Amino acid sequence: MANSVHSRKNPARTAAKSSHKSQEISSEERQRMIAEAAYFRALERGFTGGSSLDDWLIAEREINRLLPSPQQQKHERAAYDKLRAGVTKVLAEARDTVNAETLKQAFERATAELKKTGEYTAETVSKITATLRKDMASAAMKMGPKWETFSEKSSDLFEVWRDRGSVFLGRAAEAVADWLRQAGSKLEQQVYQTGEMVHSGTFECTGCGERVVLETPAHLPPCSQCMKTEFRRV
Repeated sequence: MANSVHSRKNPARTAAKSSHKSQEISSEERQRMIAEAAYFRALERGFTGGSSLDDWLIAEREINRLLPSPQQQKHERAAYDKLRAGVTKVLAEARDTVNAETLKQAFERATAELKKTGEYTAETVSKITATLRKDMASAAMKMGPKWETFSEKSSDLFEVWRDRGSVFLGRAAEAVADWLRQAGSKLEQQVYQTGEMVHSGTFECTGCGERVVLETPAHLPPCSQCMKTEFRRV
């Protein structure tokens, strides 16, 4: 399946879109990002002094540092999909009793199963687990304290609970709120970085407000408007 990434500017500016043709950031797209980063370096000094070659080489090192190689992207995507499926499976098994411990165990069990395969390094598992926790926190906050806006679009990982009934959903909302409180402010900030493997959705650059829309899970690219590397899910 093809993966499309659209860059949508702040509504105050004219909209612009770009797309990635594969699930991974291709060599061609990586070259485009390097060219944009080199341009911004020249722009910052008013296109005077310096060297275009130096701009390119520095930009190339920076992009390569931020973005995993195509092979690593595929590797992390596979790990992300397996972890997400594992967490969803554990949540689906939850019946009458659901609390903060239910969510904690969902991550612990899914992470343990992923590590048991021996296919992924501890660093890879740690990275994608951190992202998935942020995604879960983001979904919970979008639905509100009582999950007033529970929908296929907003529920994300909690979609498996959608038809459980109001009593169960009320307990689930309280359980997730407890889980968030136990997790602390780190999850509430929900900041994503360029190169992070994330689920589909809209991400806004914290630097200029440019929005990137991911239609499938993918690695976040740098902001195409200002080349900053920090985003929030919107």
